[in-house]
Amino acid sequence: MEHIIQVELRTDTTHTLTWLNAALKPKPGMVLLCKGDPRPWTVVRAYTNTAQEMRDSNIGWKVGYL
Repeated sequence: MEHIIQVELRTDTTHTLTWLNAALKPKPGMVLLCKGDPRPWTVVRAYTNTAQEMRDSNIGWKVGYL
């Protein structure tokens, strides 16, 4: 089972809410890249204080480097 955290992400003029692997330890200002999307996404806010458990997630986010 995977532990996930809900976060708000933004890029350019787009905002989205998504679930990220808790192992990424998302914090405001962190830049992430999504598999298949060339745009860098910035973490605006983490909405959950405690990671949730989830099975069979297919989340392709990873920490980006600028």
